[in-house]
Amino acid sequence: MALNKKDAELLEEACALSVQINTNLPDKIEAVALSNISKLPFKALSLRETLIHRIADLSDAAISLYKSSKIVPAIIMIRSVFETSAVLFWLFKKLKHVSETSDLDDINDFLNKHLFGGRDENAPVESYNILTAIDHTDKEFENYRIAYDDLSEFAHPNWSGLIGAYSDAYKNKYVLNLGKVEGRVPSIFSLPLLVSSLKLATYYYDEMEQHFINFNELCDKKQRK
Repeated sequence: MALNKKDAELLEEACALSVQINTNLPDKIEAVALSNISKLPFKALSLRETLIHRIADLSDAAISLYKSSKIVPAIIMIRSVFETSAVLFWLFKKLKHVSETSDLDDINDFLNKHLFGGRDENAPVESYNILTAIDHTDKEFENYRIAYDDLSEFAHPNWSGLIGAYSDAYKNKYVLNLGKVEGRVPSIFSLPLLVSSLKLATYYYDEMEQHFINFNELCDKKQRK
């Protein structure tokens, strides 16, 4: 697939952001380096670092799929990046709130639901519905939920992710031409969303640092009392 100039620029920007994330990925965290008193800092950092690893993995896959002209699978990967970036932003909001208010009341429950939660009956704790994270992010970034819903249309076998993507529906009343070439899935729809979600993730990953330091100190202080 030959990309137009705008698409090529967006894909190049996404590649640069992905490289930046991958270059700085942590390979280990140690509880003893954080606190010998409270488990909360280790849990919070574990969530932060596994989220950025997931974002790196998914964005790499999305970019590779774009380069292979597999636009629908790429969009499905971007939807997952969108979800993961939203959880990272929600973690930032939680740590910021704790840092500013010294309120630790619900942070352990929040961390446990993300780290250990699931939706099946064997899960030790029920996880959040992902739309909760999406809606938290939408409060700060207008149309985040709308963009996520648009991406979701391609993740399901309905019009956008099926007939609209793999046929030339309604061109001919009696013949349906099939295949990706005949589909109508413009990459310009989703590439900006990949770039914006990677920018959001990298920015708030870094912005979390000072709040995390404050959080660590607060947890130790509370445990000593």
